[in-house]
Amino acid sequence: MSTATLETAAEHYWATVQDEVATLADSPVDVQEIPERSNESSKTYGVSFEGIGGYPLFAYLSIPESGSSVPLFQVTGYASVVAIPAHERRSRYTVLAASHRGQRLADSKYNAAYPGLLTDGLPGANTYRFREVVADNLRAIDVLLARPEVDGSKLAIAGNDLAALIASLRPDVSALLVITPLLFSRVGERLTGNDEYPLQEHNDFRRSQPGSWDEAESTLALFDPIARASKIDSPALIACTEGEKAAADALAAGIAGGGEVYVNTGYSFIDHQAQEDWLADRCGVPRSEGPFLPR
Repeated sequence: MSTATLETAAEHYWATVQDEVATLADSPVDVQEIPERSNESSKTYGVSFEGIGGYPLFAYLSIPESGSSVPLFQVTGYASVVAIPAHERRSRYTVLAASHRGQRLADSKYNAAYPGLLTDGLPGANTYRFREVVADNLRAIDVLLARPEVDGSKLAIAGNDLAALIASLRPDVSALLVITPLLFSRVGERLTGNDEYPLQEHNDFRRSQPGSWDEAESTLALFDPIARASKIDSPALIACTEGEKAAADALAAGIAGGGEVYVNTGYSFIDHQAQEDWLADRCGVPRSEGPFLPR
């Protein structure tokens, strides 16, 4: 299949997902304060809303007492539990941290497995579980931008490389922070000699279902943000380990809005502060002095 044909197939694939999400624009959203999770700098709420296929979803919404109108969406990470946003974000942004289907608090109909989720539904593109995960994140962004407190023209997105994929599907992103691990960037190239999870899940699939790997690899290519980087109009920082620098460089180089790579030092406080300072500067909010706790 030619590159042009692949690009056309990808555009159709993601346009279909976006159309499904758009039908939920007027569906109900329930917001309830969680007093025990609020503090002097922000109020925290539990948000219940519907994803595609009528699936019940959940998110933590944090609104700063300062009245900041900058919306920050935390893309769902590769873990079973989604935590309340960190203090340094809650005090400066209106933050939504969503649970996609299968994660705790959004697992009434499906429990995601770790490891296992990364290959759930492969090899087919329409059965791959991450199609729904992307849709859940897009729906959550719509919920955030519908809040009266936020300025939709200042939307920031943070997360793993799934955040970059999602940013390529949203024209309203003003800043993008990508933090490893990279789940979908150049998967085929990065599998050789790799024995670390979660990427190792793909090797497990390839060993157990060798006849399905070609189709699976084609499906995973749809999720590779490097192939869609030219559609990301916002400035971006990709923070990575030394081992993922090649993929991070390729992603940053393709981003239309300008991409930078930050190679982690291994000192979590220094790395966390550098990432948060970059995000704050791009969003026009004050830098935080910390303390920076583990994410």
